[in-house]
Amino acid sequence: MLAAARRSFLIFPVPLRFFSVASATADPTVSYLISTCGLSAAAAARAAPSVRLASPGSTSNADAVLALFRRYGFTEAEITGTVRKLPIVLASHPDKTLQPKLDFLASVGVTTPLFGRLVSLTPVILHRSIEAHLVPLFDFLREVLGSDSNIVTALRHMPYVIRCRPKDTFRAIATFRDVHGISPSQVSKLIALQPGVILQCPDRINEIVQVVENTGVKPANAMFVHIFAILTKMKAPTLEKKFVVFQSFGFDRDDINVMMRRFPAFLTVSEEKLKKIIGFLIGKAELSREDIVRYPETLVRSLDSHCRRCAVLTVLRREGKPVAKHRVPVALKTSKVRFEEMYVLPHHEEVPDVLRAIRGEIPFEGF
Repeated sequence: MLAAARRSFLIFPVPLRFFSVASATADPTVSYLISTCGLSAAAAARAAPSVRLASPGSTSNADAVLALFRRYGFTEAEITGTVRKLPIVLASHPDKTLQPKLDFLASVGVTTPLFGRLVSLTPVILHRSIEAHLVPLFDFLREVLGSDSNIVTALRHMPYVIRCRPKDTFRAIATFRDVHGISPSQVSKLIALQPGVILQCPDRINEIVQVVENTGVKPANAMFVHIFAILTKMKAPTLEKKFVVFQSFGFDRDDINVMMRRFPAFLTVSEEKLKKIIGFLIGKAELSREDIVRYPETLVRSLDSHCRRCAVLTVLRREGKPVAKHRVPVALKTSKVRFEEMYVLPHHEEVPDVLRAIRGEIPFEGF
C-alpha cells in the first residue's frame, strides 16, 4: 500500500508552488501582511524581507503605523497600496519619521480624501526629508502657482508631482523661463493645466515648444499654454500618426495648424475615432474640409451624437422649418443643451419626430 501511495505521488506530483505558498504564509511577517494589511500572498512574500517581524507578537510598531494612517483618513485600500509599494514603512518610526511628513502635508492644506490617495500613489515621500525635499518643493510650487490651495488642486490632478526633487522642477521651469522666455504667469497657468509638465526633461520641453511654435503660436500668446499642455500627453510618433490621418483626407499641415490654434483639444481624439468622424462629416454630413478646419470642435463629438443631430436636421428640413437652413457644422459643433434649445424643444409638439431623432430612433442616412 505504501508503494502504491508513492507511485500515486509520482504520477500526480504536488506543484512546488503549493509548498512555497504554504511555507510563506506560515511566516509571521507574511501572515501579518496578508491578514492585517490586505496584501496578496505573492505580494506579501515579496514585501516580507523589508519588514521582517521577529515573531507573531512583535507587531506593535507596524500596528502603530497602520493606526496613524487611519487617523489621517486612509482607506483600507490606500493602506494596502502604501504598504505594497513601500513595505519598509511598517518598520518606520510612526512618531519621528512618518507623522512629521503627514503633519507638513496637513499644514499646507492636504486633507481627506486626498491624503490617502496622495501617499498611496507616492509613499516614497514618507521617507523624504522635510527640510531638504518637501519645504523647498512647496516653496517653489507656491512661487509658481501662487498659493497652497492652488498646489493642492494641482496635486489632485497630478499627485506624482510631490515626489519630484526640487532640482528637477527648477530645471524644467528654468527651461521655460530662461530658454523660451515664457512668463511666470504663463508658467503658472501651464502647471495648473498640466502639473506633469514640471516632470518633463529640458529636451522634451524644447521639442514640444518647437511643435507649438510651428503652428504659429508664440509663448506670449494665451493659447500657447493650452496647446503645450495637450501635447505633453502624447509622444511625437502618436502625433505624427494623427497628422497622417488628416492628410489622408486631404488636409495639409497649414489646416492642422489652424485647427490647433482654434481648438487644440481635437488632438486628444484617437486615430481610429478621427478616421470615423472625419469620414462621416465629409461623407454623410457633407461638410467640406474648410468647415472642419473652421470648426474643429466637431471632431471631439461622438459619432452617435452627430448621427442624432443630423437626423433631427433631416426631420426639420422635411417639415420646411426655417431653423433647418442653419449651417450643419454650426449645429454639430454647438453644445448639447444649446442644440436641444434651438432644434428640438421649440418643435417637439408640432413635429414629434424630432424627439425620436434625438433619441436615436430615426437613423440618419445622409442629407
